Amino acid sequence: MPFGGNDWLALTEEPVIEPDLPICDPHHHFWDRRPERIPYHRYLLHELAADINGGHNVRSTVFIEARSMYRADGPDELKPVGEVEFVQGLAAASASGLYGSGRAAASIIGHA
Repeated sequence: MPFGGNDWLALTEEPVIEPDLPICDPHHHFWDRRPERIPYHRYLLHELAADINGGHNVRSTVFIEARSMYRADGPDELKPVGEVEFVQGLAAASASGLYGSGRAAASIIGHA
C-alpha cells in the first residue's frame, strides 16, 4: 500500500482515553487540490469533522497555512491572503454547528 491516502490513514485508530478532556487540535491544514480527482487531495470540513468527532472532545482547532486557495489575481505578496479568506469561510461554516460542536479554525496561522 502506498504512503498516504485514505486507506493508509485508516490503518491507525486512536483509542479514546479521556472523552471528557477538552482538546484544542493545535495543527491542521485544509486543502482542495483535486485537478487529478484523487480523494486524499481534499481535506475540508467534512474530512476534519470525521476525524475530530470520533469520541475525542475536540473543542477547537488551529489552522496552519497549507499554500492552498491563494488568490489567482492581484499582487504576488497578497495572493496568500486568499487562503486566510477561504479558511475564514470554513470557520464560519464550522461555527454553525453543522459539522459538530467543535470549532474548526478557531485560530488561523497564515503567511504573506
